Amino acid sequence: MNYMKIAVPAGIVAAVAAAVLVMGSCGKKTTTEVTNAAAATTAAPTTAAPTTAAPETTAPPETKEVVQNKNVKIKTTIEKYVSNNVSIEYPQVSGLEDAEQEEKLNAHLKENALSILTSYPDSKEPMDPAKDTLDIECEVISADMSRVTAIYKGSYYMDQAAHPNNLFYTNTVDTKTLRDYCLKDAADPYTMAVYALAEDVVLKDADNELREAYLEWQKDMKPEQYQACLENADFPLTKSSDGKTLTWPDSFSYESEGDLYFSVPVPHALGDYVIVEYDVTTK
Repeated sequence: MNYMKIAVPAGIVAAVAAAVLVMGSCGKKTTTEVTNAAAATTAAPTTAAPTTAAPETTAPPETKEVVQNKNVKIKTTIEKYVSNNVSIEYPQVSGLEDAEQEEKLNAHLKENALSILTSYPDSKEPMDPAKDTLDIECEVISADMSRVTAIYKGSYYMDQAAHPNNLFYTNTVDTKTLRDYCLKDAADPYTMAVYALAEDVVLKDADNELREAYLEWQKDMKPEQYQACLENADFPLTKSSDGKTLTWPDSFSYESEGDLYFSVPVPHALGDYVIVEYDVTTK
């Protein structure tokens, strides 16, 4: 799966600079616009009643093999969860020496991939598989006897919303302990926040117009705003202030060939997120 290049129409820089944004844990929080005012997410926070999803079906797996080195091979397959208008791809592995551990790992990978159903955009108001539309594709970035790294990209269209949201999340799992790695395991969140706001920041798959619009939009941001976002990036999901519901991170990260990549949320006009690329070998 290739990364989708986000093109921004001409003049978007001025439009974004003039926009009034709602600030959140990452310095901002975009919410889905709802054409029906009664459906807007301004109601008092209450835990939504669980929805009854259609029975799960699994599409025929697409087999992929990832080789980390000449001596170690681990096979990965991409399987698909389908329910009503929901479609989520997730990875499964084979080739581990411990069959029981392999089963646990696969269950963990699937659980994290599908957790978006109950925890995004707000675990107090989870998706409704009977009305909302979700389409997520998975790509395995790397897989060996030590860890598996997968990225997820797609879109979420909430019933009666003005437009779909672009989604991006990742998961890096230790094959032996099932520990989920997060950004703060690889780098200092404050240092990454400063870099994300720097003029020489590198954005993955971004053209000059998108980069210009991003720099204009975040020029008044402070590192502390991004720091809070990056400190809570990635799985495992954490409990919100009520101690019961789970919080979906505003940022996800992964490592590949000496580079660290992490997402930060931006307005829908800019694609809902951008991916910052940080070369850990030279910086």
